[in-house]
Amino acid sequence: MKKRTKVIIAVGCGLFLLVCAGGLLMLKKISAAGGIRYLYNTKHDTRGLVSTEYFPEAITGATGTVHHTEQTAPAVLEITEKLRYEKDGETVVSEGKTDFVREEPVSFYGDLVDGTVKGLFTFRGNYHRSAASYGMASVSKERFSENYWTYKTGKLLKSSGKSYWSGNGWTGQPLVIAWPEETKQLMNLYPEKKAKENFVEVIYSGMDGYIHFLDLEDGSESRDAIHIGMVFKGTASLHPSGIPLLVLGSGDAQTGIYGENVSPRVYIYSLIDGTKLYEFGANDAMAPRGFHAYDSSPVIDAATDTLFYPGENGVLYTMKLNTSYDSSTGALSIAPDHEVDYTYSAARSTESEFTWGMENSAAVYGGCLYVGDNGGVFYCLDLNTMSMVWAQDVYGDVNSSPIFSEEEDGCFVYVATTLTEATVDGHSMGEVAIFKLNAANGGIVWKKTFECHNVDGVEGGILATGVLGQGAIAGQIIYSVSRCPKLSSGYLISMNTKTGETVWLQELSAYAWSSPATMYTKTGVVYLIQCCSDGTVLLFNAANGYLLDSIKLDTTLEATPAVFENTIVVGTRDERIIGLTVE
Repeated sequence: MKKRTKVIIAVGCGLFLLVCAGGLLMLKKISAAGGIRYLYNTKHDTRGLVSTEYFPEAITGATGTVHHTEQTAPAVLEITEKLRYEKDGETVVSEGKTDFVREEPVSFYGDLVDGTVKGLFTFRGNYHRSAASYGMASVSKERFSENYWTYKTGKLLKSSGKSYWSGNGWTGQPLVIAWPEETKQLMNLYPEKKAKENFVEVIYSGMDGYIHFLDLEDGSESRDAIHIGMVFKGTASLHPSGIPLLVLGSGDAQTGIYGENVSPRVYIYSLIDGTKLYEFGANDAMAPRGFHAYDSSPVIDAATDTLFYPGENGVLYTMKLNTSYDSSTGALSIAPDHEVDYTYSAARSTESEFTWGMENSAAVYGGCLYVGDNGGVFYCLDLNTMSMVWAQDVYGDVNSSPIFSEEEDGCFVYVATTLTEATVDGHSMGEVAIFKLNAANGGIVWKKTFECHNVDGVEGGILATGVLGQGAIAGQIIYSVSRCPKLSSGYLISMNTKTGETVWLQELSAYAWSSPATMYTKTGVVYLIQCCSDGTVLLFNAANGYLLDSIKLDTTLEATPAVFENTIVVGTRDERIIGLTVE
Protein backbone atom coordinates (compact mmCIF):
# COMPACT_ATOMS: atom_id res chain seq x y z
CA MET A 1 0.00 0.00 0.00
CA LYS A 2 1.31 3.39 -0.93
CA LYS A 3 2.40 5.73 1.83
CA ARG A 4 -0.08 8.39 0.66
CA THR A 5 -2.97 5.91 0.89
CA LYS A 6 -1.92 4.90 4.40
CA VAL A 7 -1.87 8.54 5.46
CA ILE A 8 -5.33 9.12 3.99
CA ILE A 9 -6.69 6.04 5.81
CA ALA A 10 -5.05 7.09 9.08
CA VAL A 11 -6.44 10.61 8.80
CA GLY A 12 -9.87 9.22 7.91
CA CYS A 13 -9.82 6.86 10.89
CA GLY A 14 -8.79 9.73 13.15
CA LEU A 15 -11.61 11.93 11.89
CA PHE A 16 -14.06 9.04 12.31
CA LEU A 17 -12.98 8.55 15.92
CA LEU A 18 -13.29 12.27 16.60
CA VAL A 19 -16.79 12.32 15.12
CA CYS A 20 -17.76 9.27 17.19
CA ALA A 21 -16.31 10.81 20.35
CA GLY A 22 -18.12 14.08 19.64
CA GLY A 23 -21.32 12.18 18.98
CA LEU A 24 -21.01 10.28 22.25
CA LEU A 25 -20.39 13.51 24.14
CA MET A 26 -23.39 15.10 22.45
CA LEU A 27 -25.58 12.08 23.26
CA LYS A 28 -24.38 12.20 26.86
CA LYS A 29 -25.18 15.90 27.04
CA ILE A 30 -28.57 15.42 25.42
CA SER A 31 -29.36 12.54 27.79
CA ALA A 32 -28.31 14.50 30.88
CA ALA A 33 -30.17 17.58 29.69
CA GLY A 34 -33.51 15.89 29.12
CA GLY A 35 -33.15 13.71 26.06
CA ILE A 36 -34.89 14.46 22.81
CA ARG A 37 -36.64 17.46 24.33
CA TYR A 38 -33.29 19.22 24.70
CA LEU A 39 -32.42 18.54 21.06
CA TYR A 40 -35.85 19.77 19.96
CA ASN A 41 -35.50 22.98 21.96
CA THR A 42 -32.06 23.76 20.53
CA LYS A 43 -33.59 23.71 17.03
CA HIS A 44 -36.92 25.42 17.72
CA ASP A 45 -37.52 28.90 19.06
CA THR A 46 -40.52 29.78 21.16
CA ARG A 47 -42.99 32.47 20.12
CA GLY A 48 -41.18 34.88 22.42
CA LEU A 49 -43.33 37.85 23.36
CA VAL A 50 -46.88 36.60 22.88
CA SER A 51 -49.31 39.29 23.99
CA THR A 52 -50.07 42.30 26.16
CA GLU A 53 -53.50 42.54 27.77
CA TYR A 54 -54.68 45.72 29.51
CA PHE A 55 -57.69 45.86 31.82
CA PRO A 56 -58.09 49.54 32.86
CA GLU A 57 -61.26 48.81 34.83
CA ALA A 58 -59.12 46.86 37.33
CA ILE A 59 -57.56 50.13 38.53
CA THR A 60 -60.80 50.92 40.37
CA GLY A 61 -60.32 50.72 44.13
CA ALA A 62 -56.52 50.90 44.03
CA THR A 63 -56.61 53.93 46.33
CA GLY A 64 -58.80 52.19 48.91
CA THR A 65 -58.31 49.76 51.76
CA VAL A 66 -57.37 46.16 51.08
CA HIS A 67 -60.23 43.79 50.33
CA HIS A 68 -61.02 40.92 48.01
CA THR A 69 -63.31 40.92 45.02
CA GLU A 70 -65.50 38.04 43.92
CA GLN A 71 -62.64 36.86 41.69
CA THR A 72 -59.84 37.23 44.25
CA ALA A 73 -61.56 35.84 47.33
CA PRO A 74 -59.28 33.18 48.89
CA ALA A 75 -62.20 30.75 48.71
CA VAL A 76 -61.90 30.73 44.90
CA LEU A 77 -58.59 28.85 45.26
CA GLU A 78 -59.99 26.78 48.14
CA ILE A 79 -57.58 28.36 50.59
CA THR A 80 -57.46 26.84 54.06
CA GLU A 81 -55.30 28.79 56.50
CA LYS A 82 -53.39 27.49 59.49
CA LEU A 83 -51.90 29.51 62.33
CA ARG A 84 -49.57 28.57 65.18
CA TYR A 85 -49.30 31.00 68.09
CA GLU A 86 -49.22 31.36 71.86
CA LYS A 87 -52.47 31.90 73.74
CA ASP A 88 -52.80 31.85 77.53
CA GLY A 89 -49.40 30.20 77.83
CA GLU A 90 -50.28 27.40 75.41
CA THR A 91 -49.23 26.77 71.79
CA VAL A 92 -52.33 26.87 69.63
CA VAL A 93 -52.49 25.45 66.09
CA SER A 94 -55.77 26.34 64.42
CA GLU A 95 -57.19 26.01 60.92
CA GLY A 96 -59.52 28.49 59.32
CA LYS A 97 -60.28 31.99 60.55
CA THR A 98 -59.07 32.86 64.04
CA ASP A 99 -59.56 35.74 66.45
CA PHE A 100 -55.82 36.44 66.48
CA VAL A 101 -54.81 40.11 66.63
CA ARG A 102 -51.18 41.19 66.97
CA GLU A 103 -50.53 42.91 70.32
CA GLU A 104 -48.30 45.55 68.72
CA PRO A 105 -49.66 46.44 65.28
CA VAL A 106 -47.18 46.77 62.42
CA SER A 107 -47.52 49.37 59.68
CA PHE A 108 -44.85 49.87 57.03
CA TYR A 109 -44.41 53.42 55.77
CA GLY A 110 -41.44 55.73 55.18
CA ASP A 111 -38.30 54.70 57.05
CA LEU A 112 -39.92 51.40 58.01
CA VAL A 113 -39.79 50.52 54.29
CA ASP A 114 -36.58 52.29 53.28
CA GLY A 115 -34.56 51.86 56.47
CA THR A 116 -32.24 54.45 58.01
CA VAL A 117 -28.91 52.93 56.96
CA LYS A 118 -26.71 54.30 54.19
CA GLY A 119 -26.61 51.52 51.63
CA LEU A 120 -28.39 48.34 50.52
CA PHE A 121 -29.57 46.53 53.67
CA THR A 122 -31.84 43.91 52.05
CA PHE A 123 -32.65 42.38 48.66
CA ARG A 124 -33.28 45.23 46.19
CA GLY A 125 -32.50 47.86 48.79
CA ASN A 126 -35.84 48.30 50.55
CA TYR A 127 -38.99 46.43 51.53
CA HIS A 128 -40.86 47.55 48.42
CA ARG A 129 -38.04 45.73 46.50
CA SER A 130 -37.79 48.87 44.37
CA ALA A 131 -34.30 50.29 45.14
CA ALA A 132 -31.86 48.40 42.91
CA SER A 133 -28.98 50.78 43.71
CA TYR A 134 -27.79 53.33 46.24
CA GLY A 135 -26.40 56.82 45.77
CA MET A 136 -25.45 58.87 42.73
CA ALA A 137 -22.67 57.96 40.29
CA SER A 138 -20.33 60.24 38.35
CA VAL A 139 -20.09 58.87 34.79
CA SER A 140 -18.26 60.48 31.86
CA LYS A 141 -16.97 57.70 29.57
CA GLU A 142 -20.01 55.37 29.77
CA ARG A 143 -17.92 52.24 29.91
CA PHE A 144 -16.64 49.65 32.38
CA SER A 145 -13.17 50.21 33.77
CA GLU A 146 -10.75 47.49 32.69
CA ASN A 147 -9.38 47.43 36.23
CA TYR A 148 -11.60 45.51 38.64
CA TRP A 149 -10.96 43.73 41.90
CA THR A 150 -11.51 40.03 42.54
CA TYR A 151 -11.87 38.12 45.79
CA LYS A 152 -11.65 34.31 45.91
CA THR A 153 -14.48 32.40 47.66
CA GLY A 154 -15.11 28.63 47.59
CA LYS A 155 -17.59 25.77 47.27
CA LEU A 156 -19.55 23.33 49.39
CA LEU A 157 -20.47 19.70 48.69
CA LYS A 158 -24.19 19.19 48.08
CA SER A 159 -26.13 16.93 50.44
CA SER A 160 -26.35 14.39 47.58
CA GLY A 161 -22.55 14.12 47.69
CA LYS A 162 -22.39 14.23 43.87
CA SER A 163 -21.61 17.85 43.04
CA TYR A 164 -20.90 21.23 44.59
CA TRP A 165 -22.61 24.49 45.35
CA SER A 166 -19.99 27.04 44.30
CA GLY A 167 -19.50 30.76 44.64
CA ASN A 168 -22.68 32.80 44.57
CA GLY A 169 -25.91 31.95 42.78
CA TRP A 170 -29.51 33.12 42.52
CA THR A 171 -30.55 35.49 44.09
CA GLY A 172 -27.22 36.13 45.82
CA GLN A 173 -27.15 39.91 46.11
CA PRO A 174 -24.51 41.34 48.47
CA LEU A 175 -25.37 43.95 51.09
CA VAL A 176 -23.35 47.17 50.93
CA ILE A 177 -23.27 49.46 53.96
CA ALA A 178 -21.48 52.68 54.93
CA TRP A 179 -21.52 52.20 58.70
CA PRO A 180 -21.86 55.22 61.00
CA GLU A 181 -18.51 56.07 62.61
CA GLU A 182 -19.64 55.11 66.12
CA THR A 183 -20.89 51.70 64.94
CA LYS A 184 -17.74 51.08 62.90
CA GLN A 185 -15.54 51.57 65.97
CA LEU A 186 -17.54 48.99 67.98
CA MET A 187 -17.38 46.19 65.40
CA ASN A 188 -14.64 43.58 64.96
CA LEU A 189 -13.29 45.26 61.84
CA TYR A 190 -9.57 45.16 61.16
CA PRO A 191 -7.81 48.23 62.64
CA GLU A 192 -6.98 49.71 59.24
CA LYS A 193 -10.65 49.57 58.25
CA LYS A 194 -11.75 51.24 61.47
CA ALA A 195 -9.28 54.01 60.73
CA LYS A 196 -10.29 54.41 57.08
CA GLU A 197 -12.40 57.41 56.12
CA ASN A 198 -15.43 56.82 53.91
CA PHE A 199 -15.16 53.06 54.51
CA VAL A 200 -17.98 51.07 52.88
CA GLU A 201 -18.42 47.36 53.66
CA VAL A 202 -19.65 44.55 51.42
CA ILE A 203 -21.40 41.74 53.31
CA TYR A 204 -21.78 38.64 51.15
CA SER A 205 -23.15 35.28 52.26
CA GLY A 206 -22.48 32.57 49.70
CA MET A 207 -22.76 28.97 48.65
CA ASP A 208 -19.38 28.18 50.18
CA GLY A 209 -20.90 28.32 53.67
CA TYR A 210 -19.28 31.63 54.67
CA ILE A 211 -20.29 35.22 55.23
CA HIS A 212 -17.54 37.32 53.66
CA PHE A 213 -16.76 40.92 54.62
CA LEU A 214 -14.93 43.11 52.10
CA ASP A 215 -13.90 46.69 51.50
CA LEU A 216 -15.99 48.05 48.62
CA GLU A 217 -13.07 50.07 47.28
CA ASP A 218 -10.58 47.26 46.65
CA GLY A 219 -12.15 43.92 47.68
CA SER A 220 -9.75 43.38 50.57
CA GLU A 221 -11.05 41.62 53.67
CA SER A 222 -12.49 44.00 56.24
CA ARG A 223 -12.84 41.44 59.05
CA ASP A 224 -12.71 37.68 59.55
CA ALA A 225 -15.31 35.73 57.58
CA ILE A 226 -17.99 33.87 59.54
CA HIS A 227 -18.04 30.15 58.79
CA ILE A 228 -21.49 28.57 59.11
CA GLY A 229 -21.09 25.56 56.83
CA MET A 230 -24.51 25.83 55.17
CA VAL A 231 -25.37 26.93 51.64
CA PHE A 232 -26.66 30.49 51.23
CA LYS A 233 -28.26 31.17 47.85
CA GLY A 234 -30.57 34.03 48.77
CA THR A 235 -29.88 37.51 50.10
CA ALA A 236 -29.43 38.35 53.77
CA SER A 237 -31.01 41.34 55.54
CA LEU A 238 -29.67 43.77 58.10
CA HIS A 239 -31.79 45.40 60.78
CA PRO A 240 -33.21 48.45 58.96
CA SER A 241 -32.58 50.76 61.92
CA GLY A 242 -28.81 50.37 61.58
CA ILE A 243 -28.39 47.96 64.49
CA PRO A 244 -25.57 45.58 63.37
CA LEU A 245 -27.84 42.52 63.31
CA LEU A 246 -27.78 40.16 60.31
CA VAL A 247 -30.54 37.66 59.39
CA LEU A 248 -29.98 35.05 56.69
CA GLY A 249 -31.40 31.68 55.67
CA SER A 250 -29.70 28.58 54.25
CA GLY A 251 -30.94 27.23 50.95
CA ASP A 252 -30.23 23.51 51.06
CA ALA A 253 -29.54 20.68 53.49
CA GLN A 254 -26.02 19.57 54.32
CA THR A 255 -24.51 16.28 55.39
CA GLY A 256 -23.20 16.42 58.95
CA ILE A 257 -19.93 15.01 60.25
CA TYR A 258 -21.67 11.74 61.19
CA GLY A 259 -23.53 11.44 57.87
CA GLU A 260 -26.71 12.94 59.25
CA ASN A 261 -28.96 15.31 57.32
CA VAL A 262 -28.61 18.88 58.57
CA SER A 263 -31.79 20.80 57.78
CA PRO A 264 -31.66 24.33 56.37
CA ARG A 265 -32.64 27.04 58.85
CA VAL A 266 -32.55 30.75 59.57
CA TYR A 267 -29.62 32.30 61.44
CA ILE A 268 -29.33 35.60 63.27
CA TYR A 269 -25.82 36.98 63.87
CA SER A 270 -24.34 39.92 65.71
CA LEU A 271 -22.03 41.94 63.49
CA ILE A 272 -20.37 43.45 66.53
CA ASP A 273 -18.33 40.29 67.12
CA GLY A 274 -19.71 37.65 64.72
CA THR A 275 -21.62 35.75 67.40
CA LYS A 276 -24.60 33.59 66.46
CA LEU A 277 -27.57 34.83 68.50
CA TYR A 278 -30.43 32.59 67.35
CA GLU A 279 -31.60 30.05 64.80
CA PHE A 280 -35.00 28.63 63.83
CA GLY A 281 -36.96 26.88 61.07
CA ALA A 282 -35.19 23.49 60.92
CA ASN A 283 -37.34 20.39 60.34
CA ASP A 284 -40.55 22.19 61.27
CA ALA A 285 -43.39 19.73 61.84
CA MET A 286 -45.91 22.41 60.89
CA ALA A 287 -44.43 22.79 57.41
CA PRO A 288 -46.69 21.35 54.69
CA ARG A 289 -43.69 20.75 52.44
CA GLY A 290 -40.77 18.50 53.33
CA PHE A 291 -38.15 20.64 51.59
CA HIS A 292 -36.93 23.34 53.96
CA ALA A 293 -35.03 26.28 52.48
CA TYR A 294 -34.89 30.01 53.05
CA ASP A 295 -33.96 31.91 49.88
CA SER A 296 -36.24 34.82 50.71
CA SER A 297 -34.74 38.03 52.10
CA PRO A 298 -36.57 38.75 55.38
CA VAL A 299 -38.41 41.84 56.56
CA ILE A 300 -38.00 43.50 59.97
CA ASP A 301 -40.40 46.11 61.35
CA ALA A 302 -38.05 48.45 63.21
CA ALA A 303 -40.83 50.12 65.21
CA THR A 304 -41.97 46.89 66.89
CA ASP A 305 -38.77 44.90 66.28
CA THR A 306 -40.78 42.17 64.56
CA LEU A 307 -39.26 39.74 62.03
CA PHE A 308 -41.15 38.28 59.05
CA TYR A 309 -39.47 35.42 57.18
CA PRO A 310 -41.17 33.41 54.36
CA GLY A 311 -39.87 29.86 53.93
CA GLU A 312 -39.77 27.51 50.98
CA ASN A 313 -41.27 24.94 53.33
CA GLY A 314 -44.53 26.88 53.09
CA VAL A 315 -44.37 28.61 56.48
CA LEU A 316 -44.22 32.35 57.11
CA TYR A 317 -42.40 32.82 60.42
CA THR A 318 -42.99 35.93 62.51
CA MET A 319 -41.60 36.85 65.93
CA LYS A 320 -40.65 39.78 68.11
CA LEU A 321 -36.87 39.93 68.36
CA ASN A 322 -36.71 42.04 71.54
CA THR A 323 -33.37 43.43 70.44
CA SER A 324 -31.24 45.06 73.10
CA TYR A 325 -28.42 47.23 71.75
CA ASP A 326 -26.17 49.62 73.64
CA SER A 327 -24.65 51.92 71.02
CA SER A 328 -21.99 53.10 73.47
CA THR A 329 -20.59 49.68 74.38
CA GLY A 330 -21.73 47.47 71.50
CA ALA A 331 -23.60 45.06 73.77
CA LEU A 332 -26.11 43.34 71.50
CA SER A 333 -28.60 40.57 72.29
CA ILE A 334 -32.03 39.32 71.24
CA ALA A 335 -34.72 37.36 73.09
CA PRO A 336 -37.29 36.25 70.47
CA ASP A 337 -40.85 35.61 71.63
CA HIS A 338 -44.45 36.06 70.46
CA GLU A 339 -43.80 33.71 67.56
CA VAL A 340 -46.73 33.50 65.17
CA ASP A 341 -46.37 31.18 62.18
CA TYR A 342 -48.67 30.99 59.15
CA THR A 343 -49.30 28.51 56.36
CA TYR A 344 -52.17 27.41 54.14
CA SER A 345 -53.32 24.85 51.60
CA ALA A 346 -54.90 25.61 48.23
CA ALA A 347 -56.67 23.81 45.39
CA ARG A 348 -53.33 22.76 43.88
CA SER A 349 -51.65 21.98 47.21
CA THR A 350 -49.68 18.80 46.66
CA GLU A 351 -46.05 18.16 47.48
CA SER A 352 -45.35 17.05 43.90
CA GLU A 353 -46.77 20.23 42.36
CA PHE A 354 -44.84 22.48 44.75
CA THR A 355 -47.77 24.74 45.50
CA TRP A 356 -46.31 25.49 48.89
CA GLY A 357 -43.09 27.32 49.36
CA MET A 358 -42.03 30.96 49.10
CA GLU A 359 -38.66 31.65 47.43
CA ASN A 360 -39.29 35.28 46.51
CA SER A 361 -38.68 38.16 48.91
CA ALA A 362 -41.95 39.62 50.17
CA ALA A 363 -42.91 43.28 49.77
CA VAL A 364 -44.78 45.14 52.51
CA TYR A 365 -46.99 48.21 52.71
CA GLY A 366 -49.03 49.41 55.67
CA GLY A 367 -50.09 46.33 57.57
CA CYS A 368 -49.91 44.02 54.54
CA LEU A 369 -47.37 41.57 53.16
CA TYR A 370 -47.35 40.59 49.46
CA VAL A 371 -45.75 37.30 48.40
CA GLY A 372 -46.15 34.45 45.91
CA ASP A 373 -45.56 30.70 46.07
CA ASN A 374 -44.17 27.91 43.90
CA GLY A 375 -47.59 26.90 42.62
CA GLY A 376 -48.88 30.19 41.29
CA VAL A 377 -50.78 31.67 44.23
CA PHE A 378 -49.93 35.32 44.84
CA TYR A 379 -51.59 36.82 47.88
CA CYS A 380 -51.95 39.71 50.30
CA LEU A 381 -51.69 38.85 54.00
CA ASP A 382 -52.92 41.09 56.81
CA LEU A 383 -49.94 40.97 59.20
CA ASN A 384 -51.96 42.14 62.20
CA THR A 385 -54.60 39.41 61.97
CA MET A 386 -52.41 36.92 60.09
CA SER A 387 -55.18 36.20 57.61
CA MET A 388 -55.25 36.22 53.82
CA VAL A 389 -57.08 39.22 52.35
CA TRP A 390 -57.01 38.30 48.68
CA ALA A 391 -55.39 35.70 46.41
CA GLN A 392 -54.67 35.91 42.68
CA ASP A 393 -53.95 32.84 40.56
CA VAL A 394 -50.90 33.76 38.42
CA TYR A 395 -50.41 30.09 37.46
CA GLY A 396 -46.64 29.81 37.56
CA ASP A 397 -43.77 29.54 40.00
CA VAL A 398 -43.23 32.98 41.60
CA ASN A 399 -39.45 33.25 41.95
CA SER A 400 -39.15 36.91 41.00
CA SER A 401 -39.78 39.13 44.01
CA PRO A 402 -42.86 41.38 43.89
CA ILE A 403 -42.35 45.13 43.53
CA PHE A 404 -44.73 47.42 45.39
CA SER A 405 -45.44 50.80 43.80
CA GLU A 406 -47.33 53.89 44.95
CA GLU A 407 -48.60 55.63 41.81
CA GLU A 408 -50.85 58.51 40.86
CA ASP A 409 -53.95 56.36 40.56
CA GLY A 410 -53.31 54.06 43.52
CA CYS A 411 -51.11 51.28 44.89
CA PHE A 412 -49.97 48.40 42.72
CA VAL A 413 -47.72 45.37 42.84
CA TYR A 414 -45.72 43.89 39.95
CA VAL A 415 -45.42 40.09 39.83
CA ALA A 416 -43.67 37.72 37.41
CA THR A 417 -43.64 33.93 36.95
CA THR A 418 -41.32 31.08 36.02
CA LEU A 419 -42.07 27.84 34.19
CA THR A 420 -42.64 24.57 36.07
CA GLU A 421 -43.26 21.03 34.87
CA ALA A 422 -46.97 21.68 35.41
CA THR A 423 -46.97 24.66 33.02
CA VAL A 424 -45.07 23.28 30.00
CA ASP A 425 -46.15 21.31 26.96
CA GLY A 426 -44.66 18.09 25.59
CA HIS A 427 -41.73 19.99 24.13
CA SER A 428 -40.91 21.68 27.46
CA MET A 429 -42.17 25.04 26.29
CA GLY A 430 -44.74 27.11 28.10
CA GLU A 431 -46.02 30.56 28.95
CA VAL A 432 -44.98 32.89 31.75
CA ALA A 433 -46.19 36.40 32.45
CA ILE A 434 -45.48 39.73 34.07
CA PHE A 435 -48.50 41.11 35.89
CA LYS A 436 -49.49 44.46 37.28
CA LEU A 437 -51.95 43.87 40.11
CA ASN A 438 -54.20 46.23 42.03
CA ALA A 439 -52.57 46.06 45.49
CA ALA A 440 -55.87 46.74 47.24
CA ASN A 441 -57.85 43.84 45.76
CA GLY A 442 -55.52 41.71 43.59
CA GLY A 443 -57.22 42.50 40.28
CA ILE A 444 -55.11 42.17 37.09
CA VAL A 445 -54.45 45.60 35.54
CA TRP A 446 -52.25 44.23 32.78
CA LYS A 447 -50.59 40.99 31.82
CA LYS A 448 -47.66 40.54 29.43
CA THR A 449 -47.14 36.95 28.27
CA PHE A 450 -44.00 35.24 26.93
CA GLU A 451 -43.35 31.69 25.71
CA CYS A 452 -40.09 30.20 27.06
CA HIS A 453 -38.07 26.96 27.21
CA ASN A 454 -37.69 24.80 30.32
CA VAL A 455 -35.20 21.96 29.76
CA ASP A 456 -31.78 20.68 30.86
CA GLY A 457 -32.47 21.53 34.50
CA VAL A 458 -32.45 25.29 33.91
CA GLU A 459 -35.76 27.07 34.36
CA GLY A 460 -37.13 29.50 31.82
CA GLY A 461 -39.20 32.59 32.45
CA ILE A 462 -38.69 35.42 34.90
CA LEU A 463 -36.42 34.62 37.84
CA ALA A 464 -35.03 38.14 37.93
CA THR A 465 -36.74 40.89 39.90
CA GLY A 466 -37.58 43.96 37.86
CA VAL A 467 -36.40 47.55 38.04
CA LEU A 468 -39.07 50.14 38.80
CA GLY A 469 -37.95 53.32 37.07
CA GLN A 470 -37.33 56.65 38.73
CA GLY A 471 -36.06 59.98 37.44
CA ALA A 472 -35.40 59.83 33.69
CA ILE A 473 -37.05 56.40 33.48
CA ALA A 474 -40.10 57.09 35.65
CA GLY A 475 -43.09 55.28 34.20
CA GLN A 476 -41.00 52.30 33.04
CA ILE A 477 -40.52 48.89 34.59
CA ILE A 478 -37.72 46.68 33.26
CA TYR A 479 -37.39 42.87 33.48
CA SER A 480 -35.17 40.18 32.02
CA VAL A 481 -36.91 37.08 30.64
CA SER A 482 -34.80 33.93 30.40
CA ARG A 483 -34.67 31.19 27.75
CA CYS A 484 -36.77 33.13 25.30
CA PRO A 485 -37.13 32.93 22.33
CA LYS A 486 -34.02 30.73 21.91
CA LEU A 487 -32.98 28.11 24.44
CA SER A 488 -29.90 30.06 25.44
CA SER A 489 -31.14 33.60 24.86
CA GLY A 490 -33.39 36.02 26.68
CA TYR A 491 -35.14 39.35 26.57
CA LEU A 492 -34.42 42.57 28.39
CA ILE A 493 -37.66 44.50 28.17
CA SER A 494 -38.87 47.88 29.35
CA MET A 495 -42.62 48.37 29.72
CA ASN A 496 -44.93 51.27 30.33
CA THR A 497 -46.09 50.91 33.94
CA LYS A 498 -49.59 52.16 33.11
CA THR A 499 -50.47 49.88 30.17
CA GLY A 500 -47.74 47.21 29.96
CA GLU A 501 -46.92 48.21 26.38
CA THR A 502 -43.30 47.74 25.31
CA VAL A 503 -41.08 50.84 25.55
CA TRP A 504 -37.99 49.05 24.27
CA LEU A 505 -36.79 45.45 23.94
CA GLN A 506 -33.33 43.93 23.57
CA GLU A 507 -32.71 40.26 22.78
CA LEU A 508 -29.78 39.00 24.86
CA SER A 509 -27.52 36.34 23.37
CA ALA A 510 -27.34 34.72 26.82
CA TYR A 511 -30.31 34.60 29.20
CA ALA A 512 -30.26 36.15 32.67
CA TRP A 513 -31.44 34.98 36.08
CA SER A 514 -29.62 37.93 37.59
CA SER A 515 -31.85 40.92 38.29
CA PRO A 516 -31.08 44.08 36.31
CA ALA A 517 -29.83 47.03 38.36
CA THR A 518 -29.89 50.76 37.79
CA MET A 519 -27.13 53.33 38.19
CA TYR A 520 -28.42 56.86 38.74
CA THR A 521 -26.09 59.75 37.96
CA LYS A 522 -25.66 63.34 39.10
CA THR A 523 -26.43 64.52 35.56
CA GLY A 524 -29.79 62.74 35.48
CA VAL A 525 -28.82 59.96 33.07
CA VAL A 526 -29.86 56.49 34.20
CA TYR A 527 -27.83 53.40 33.28
CA LEU A 528 -28.93 49.77 33.44
CA ILE A 529 -26.58 46.92 34.35
CA GLN A 530 -27.48 43.37 33.31
CA CYS A 531 -25.39 40.33 34.26
CA CYS A 532 -25.90 37.39 31.88
CA SER A 533 -25.53 33.65 32.34
CA ASP A 534 -22.45 33.48 30.09
CA GLY A 535 -20.52 35.88 32.34
CA THR A 536 -21.11 39.00 30.26
CA VAL A 537 -22.02 42.22 32.07
CA LEU A 538 -23.88 44.73 29.89
CA LEU A 539 -24.24 48.49 30.29
CA PHE A 540 -27.31 50.14 28.75
CA ASN A 541 -28.87 53.56 28.62
CA ALA A 542 -31.98 52.69 30.64
CA ALA A 543 -34.21 55.25 28.91
CA ASN A 544 -33.89 53.81 25.39
CA GLY A 545 -32.21 50.40 25.79
CA TYR A 546 -29.12 51.45 23.82
CA LEU A 547 -26.13 49.19 24.56
CA LEU A 548 -23.13 51.27 25.61
CA ASP A 549 -20.54 48.72 26.76
CA SER A 550 -19.94 45.14 27.86
CA ILE A 551 -17.33 43.18 29.74
CA LYS A 552 -16.79 39.40 29.70
CA LEU A 553 -15.92 37.81 33.04
CA ASP A 554 -15.53 34.23 31.70
CA THR A 555 -17.81 32.60 34.26
CA THR A 556 -21.45 31.86 35.00
CA LEU A 557 -23.42 34.71 36.53
CA GLU A 558 -26.68 34.03 38.37
CA ALA A 559 -26.40 36.39 41.34
CA THR A 560 -27.88 39.87 41.46
CA PRO A 561 -25.37 42.74 41.64
CA ALA A 562 -25.38 45.50 44.23
CA VAL A 563 -24.75 49.01 42.90
CA PHE A 564 -23.30 51.62 45.26
CA GLU A 565 -22.63 54.90 43.44
CA ASN A 566 -20.13 53.96 40.64
CA THR A 567 -19.29 50.46 41.91
CA ILE A 568 -20.98 47.17 41.02
CA VAL A 569 -20.38 44.09 43.18
CA VAL A 570 -21.47 40.61 42.08
CA GLY A 571 -20.55 37.02 42.92
CA THR A 572 -19.84 34.35 40.31
CA ARG A 573 -20.36 30.59 40.16
CA ASP A 574 -16.60 30.06 39.64
CA GLU A 575 -15.90 31.19 43.21
CA ARG A 576 -15.15 34.88 42.83
CA ILE A 577 -16.61 38.14 44.07
CA ILE A 578 -15.94 40.93 41.59
CA GLY A 579 -16.02 44.70 42.00
CA LEU A 580 -16.54 46.65 38.75
CA THR A 581 -16.71 50.38 38.24
CA VAL A 582 -18.31 52.46 35.49
CA GLU A 583 -16.19 55.34 34.24
